[in-house]
Amino acid sequence: MAARRTRKGRTRSRAEREFVSEAEEIVERMRDDLLSLSEQQAAGADPDPDLVNQLFRAAHSLKGLSGMFGLDGMSELAHRLEDVLDRLRLGRVADPTGASALVEEAVALVASSLAGLGDDASTAATVGAISDLTGRIDAWLVLPTEAAGDAPDLAIDPTLLRALTEYEEHRLRHNVARGRYVHQIETCHDLQSFDAALSELGEAIKVDGELISTLPSAAGGDGSEIRFLLLAASDLDAPDLAAHLGLPESAVRCTGRSGDAAGEPAPAAGAAAPAVPAAEPAAAGRAPGDEVETLKSIGETVRVDIRKLDELMNLVGELMIQRRTLGALAQRLLADDQTTRVGAELDKVHKGLERKLQELQAGVLEVRMVPLRQIFEKLSRVVRRLRRDLDRAVKLEIRGADTELDKLIVEELVDPLVHVVRNAFDHAIEPPAEREAAGKPVEGTIRIEAYQRGNDVIVAVSDDGRGIDSERVHRKALERELVDPEQNLSPKEKLDLVFTPGLSTRDEVTETSGRGVGMDVVRANVTALGGLVGIESTPGQGTCLTMTLPITLAIVQALVVSVGAQRFAVPLSAVHETLFVAEEDLQRSRGGELLNLRGQALPVRRLAREFALPQTDPPDKMSLVVLGLGELRVGLLVDRLEGQQDAVIKPIQGPVADLRGIAGATELGDGEAVLVLDVAALVEDAGRLREAA
Repeated sequence: MAARRTRKGRTRSRAEREFVSEAEEIVERMRDDLLSLSEQQAAGADPDPDLVNQLFRAAHSLKGLSGMFGLDGMSELAHRLEDVLDRLRLGRVADPTGASALVEEAVALVASSLAGLGDDASTAATVGAISDLTGRIDAWLVLPTEAAGDAPDLAIDPTLLRALTEYEEHRLRHNVARGRYVHQIETCHDLQSFDAALSELGEAIKVDGELISTLPSAAGGDGSEIRFLLLAASDLDAPDLAAHLGLPESAVRCTGRSGDAAGEPAPAAGAAAPAVPAAEPAAAGRAPGDEVETLKSIGETVRVDIRKLDELMNLVGELMIQRRTLGALAQRLLADDQTTRVGAELDKVHKGLERKLQELQAGVLEVRMVPLRQIFEKLSRVVRRLRRDLDRAVKLEIRGADTELDKLIVEELVDPLVHVVRNAFDHAIEPPAEREAAGKPVEGTIRIEAYQRGNDVIVAVSDDGRGIDSERVHRKALERELVDPEQNLSPKEKLDLVFTPGLSTRDEVTETSGRGVGMDVVRANVTALGGLVGIESTPGQGTCLTMTLPITLAIVQALVVSVGAQRFAVPLSAVHETLFVAEEDLQRSRGGELLNLRGQALPVRRLAREFALPQTDPPDKMSLVVLGLGELRVGLLVDRLEGQQDAVIKPIQGPVADLRGIAGATELGDGEAVLVLDVAALVEDAGRLREAA
């Protein structure tokens, strides 16, 4: 569905609905924070600095979001809010209550703008209101402000003072004016958990004071630790604060305290500015029911925990299985002359239930689908950071960002894509001088492309770098004894060695690579999703890594096959065709069996042989299931095809949870549990055997 009608009959696009939903969340958070701020001001207490910072960040997010959607008026208003809140958090406001009133009016105006989005009359009225309010905010911004004051006379290293931001300097002055002790705290934390430890320490400091700044310490430590220097203000002296934080007394050093303030803030340097009557005019003209109207939700989107969707999908899958049981029961009743009438009625109910369950299944699947844009945007940030850290001129091109996948698959795809992009930066893209000498543009290119092909989604990451030398990869694998020296590998198999755990072609370890961890994680993660990874590379021209992924891992249509008394389920999305073949149609080669399928050599694998099952005498005509992912194909020989069924794939628990070729298990309509074949593993193994041949 590309568009949906609103309560007033307007049609909203999907992009508008997503914008309204996210903007409304920001507005609601700002309203909650403003309410807390007004309560603090009414009680005569100092505004919570974290609260004002939250409002500032929310205004910044609103500015970026509205600007991205071309709502210039709303973006400009959010920009003015940033200015007001910045003065408020820096303590440069002679009348904090007037500043809060301006912010409240602006937030209310943004909310009404969201409600009228898409309505020409409402938009015209909103434009005028925004223009009026931004004008009044501009007038407020030129009023006299609180002076910053002189730097506090404390025993603090001048280097540390120079490292403070303007906001941190203000918080330092404010706490000194309140008569608090100012302490320097030195801490040391493990590299693996320092973020959580610092967060816990900061919360403990806030109980009796304020954390002003956190800076890395120049003091040395071993390679597994990192040291920090914290500047904090507290009502406790150094020994009491150290005891409160559970630190040795030597870790907390008091730098000074103002004895003149007695807890009172410093007086204003200039005359107090008059309060701006910001909210009163709007309140005077407000209709009695307007405030109630603004409490109604504007957005049409509900954010749901993915685990709840998983539970819902499992329930739908169980209902689909029970539906088949009900259908089988109806057929049994129809076959008996004494129960034909009851069977016909039950069959009618069964068919109606089937239609509704199919609609329910499609609806739940649609809810789980999300565009790849959300992880592509994360990758853009990764590229910007790497471009800065590694000083490489690289541009990122993204195509097919609106291609949709199951939410679970999208989340699990983040790490593999980050690994691939980091490897492209560190291994593939040459330094500018080397690119220029090779006749390439100085700026390298990494391209990420996504598109749907049949029941699969293809995500390809390519670059125009130096490419991969498969012979060098092979030599590195031999040096690390990761392959058998006697094994005769094809060029494709040598290239595939980049996915071998522990293999790295870097001679030194850097922050981005060299530890032999990365590409093996890519293959493992994608394979766990039922996908397939392929790589192609041309030395001097670049590399392309392709991930072939199923659209969803939830309910799938499955083809039930059997070998002897054992039944298996094969995801129908990977089944290209089925046919009967005779024993004489198969050709033997060193890598296994092949079938000439319309002029193409198709690798053939016998399911009984794959899992060491008892083999019976083959019939004159055997059933062959042609499976495929991406460009790869394999034929699977089975004894019988038993039809299609809906399947909910569940993981196998126990000591043999990870079995090559098995993706999980499912329950059929008759209550029997069967194994689900991992098509990606079967296709990949068949491709290796063919290369070996």
